[in-house]
Amino acid sequence: MPGVRRLELVVVAALLVSFPSFEQAFAGAISPATALVRLGLALLLCGAVGAIVERTLDRYARDARQKEIERRVAEARATREAFWSDRDIEGAAPDRSSTVELG
Repeated sequence: MPGVRRLELVVVAALLVSFPSFEQAFAGAISPATALVRLGLALLLCGAVGAIVERTLDRYARDARQKEIERRVAEARATREAFWSDRDIEGAAPDRSSTVELG
């Protein structure tokens, strides 16, 4: 199934959906070919639903990652601005009036 990363979940879901058809096939109510056709249709349906769910979850995860990146960049910029606001950018000697000289 293109677009689905967890193919094993699609197969398990299709088997669970088509399980009643297998019971009917073993009981003789329907032919085995009909049960296999139903399994194939269940695979297609579960693959399509899985792709839709996966794309929806990926979309929300991408939006959340983007917001987290923007928050961290803003935090880093604020930290950088706070750091450089305490420094003398022109290279002059820092104000030592508040320091105690020993010796």
